[in-house]
Amino acid sequence: MQNTLRWIFCLPAAVLASWLAWLLISVLNRITMGMQGIDPDSLTSRAFIEFISHAVMGAVFVYVGAKVAPAHRQYVAYVFSGLSFVTAGFLLYPALIVGSLWAIWGLMSLLIGVSVVLYNIGTGEIQIDP
Repeated sequence: MQNTLRWIFCLPAAVLASWLAWLLISVLNRITMGMQGIDPDSLTSRAFIEFISHAVMGAVFVYVGAKVAPAHRQYVAYVFSGLSFVTAGFLLYPALIVGSLWAIWGLMSLLIGVSVVLYNIGTGEIQIDP
């Protein structure tokens, strides 16, 4: 029963954790930049915040999805990475049509975060097995 629930909540847990990570990184970066007198809405500051928050979002999505899965965690990481790439591909089209450079920047940085975690899981740098 517990394994079944873990398989059911694998994707929702990954989505929720990645969204919370994105929110936390964005808010904390804005607060700390504001405390240091840096305008968080300037071009370089916003580029930094968008890059870091989206890269962490992608990394957390793959990592949490693999950790919640009860078995075959490395394969789950590959599947979640593939899901991230497919979803980013679908979201890239409307971003290009609208011309939202920030959305394109966010998608590219998200894929970098996904790729870094997937590479480190594949090489054994990140241990996901119990």
